[in-house]
Amino acid sequence: MKPYLRIITSLLAVVSLIPLNACSPAASPPGDSAQSKSSADTQGGDGAPVVLRVMDWSDSVKQLRDEFHKQFMEKYPNIKIEYTQLTVDQFKNTVLTAVKTNDAPDLFPVPTGMKLSTLVKDQWYQPLDPYIDDSFKNMFIDGTFQNGTTMVDGKIYSIPEALSLPSTLVFYNKKLFKEAGLDPEKPPATYAEFREYAQKITAAGKGKYYGIIEGGKQSNRWLSTLREWSSLGGSGLNGNAPVSLATKQTTYDSQPVLDLFNLFKGLAKDGSFHPKTMSISAPEARALFAQDQAGFIIQGAWNVGVWNKDNPKLDYGVMAPPLPESGRKGSLPLTNNGAWIGLSAQSKHPKEAILYLKEFYGGDFFQPKRVESGDSFSVVKGINEKYAKAAQLKAYYDIVQSYGRTIPDPSVRNPETASVFAEFKDVHPDAGEILSAVVSGAIKDEKDALAQYSKQLGTAWNSAIEAAKGKGAKVSASDFEFPNWDPMKNYTSEDYKALK
Repeated sequence: MKPYLRIITSLLAVVSLIPLNACSPAASPPGDSAQSKSSADTQGGDGAPVVLRVMDWSDSVKQLRDEFHKQFMEKYPNIKIEYTQLTVDQFKNTVLTAVKTNDAPDLFPVPTGMKLSTLVKDQWYQPLDPYIDDSFKNMFIDGTFQNGTTMVDGKIYSIPEALSLPSTLVFYNKKLFKEAGLDPEKPPATYAEFREYAQKITAAGKGKYYGIIEGGKQSNRWLSTLREWSSLGGSGLNGNAPVSLATKQTTYDSQPVLDLFNLFKGLAKDGSFHPKTMSISAPEARALFAQDQAGFIIQGAWNVGVWNKDNPKLDYGVMAPPLPESGRKGSLPLTNNGAWIGLSAQSKHPKEAILYLKEFYGGDFFQPKRVESGDSFSVVKGINEKYAKAAQLKAYYDIVQSYGRTIPDPSVRNPETASVFAEFKDVHPDAGEILSAVVSGAIKDEKDALAQYSKQLGTAWNSAIEAAKGKGAKVSASDFEFPNWDPMKNYTSEDYKALK
């Protein structure tokens, strides 16, 4: 059983848990025997505070993060935190420029769509091992650190932000359901029902609210929805590689994908999308949903904490993605807890950066408060069982338990596959951008666009494999094919062994 499944199960049981020492107010951060570090340890050569620069996209916990930074700087007055928070799309472009100009922040996450091993090879990050000890490593759940995900060549380079879960479940507004004559305890189960419900909500709204809202200007949101929803229909698409687990090819024009496009095209035709959808980000869409401006929004578990805090009167539920009329033929793809934050290879303050990580993960504030708020589940042992309280968050995990299955990871099977991703140049518009264009009306023939994309993607992928081989990597197309994969079962360590 995967770690997060054990956590889910334990949440539903009445258990007595002993608090972690790491979370005790009197405890020192794991791996740091000297809680009261001297000023000389954390200040610049001129006696001024060390400025530690941190950058990411964790907008859902902005207030908690600000409070964490305030407490951190009070505890360590000779370290000043300079924190920059961006959207996912903004972050990738910003950090690429920062690294190229030797102006990278001290701590920053692996950009979406990029592989840790590739970035380590390109000297973006330095290993954490010289600065951490076993007490720090042991406070994380089993499987947090492994080659191919958070480790490269046996060294730890990154730590996950939270437990990895699908980010495309559906939140629905119960108040608007009632106003549209719909039963809030019976959310739609199929594509046809979903479209019908959205139509009815839009009609009831009369311009005040609509069936669905999305952060349409973020292409990553469209792509995640495409992959995860179509996977339930049997597409085999996922974020681990551009190769479908079902077809073993770069197939983005299969029937499950076309069915999904037909649904979204229908929603757009019906006028069910909020008119601001294509011009706003995911956080902006989340805020408008909380203002009762839409019946549905496709988002991740992190929304729960934000809404429960900022919009306590919002009456909402959580539902699984609807299924095509042909029924469920696959599962939501669950991946290993992936790489997130890492220490810049350019950082001149590694000790201060590690102190930040020790407080962030092992201190008595941030992890407990984040889980307690309902934002997400922690990768630190014991935190979830003690602090998870939000009913909607538990519901989210129950759905994931029912519909999600762990998928194989090429990087775990053969770490050298990272060299393929290093050579790979994605094709644009990608499938998510095509879906966005169909919703906006910019693309009329999605079948042709997807067929062209699949063909071009295949060419680019094969070229990347050959380029990696040409540079000495021991890889082949078969490394990304898993003949023993079952879309309705978890892919286990035994399944990896069976391939050898």
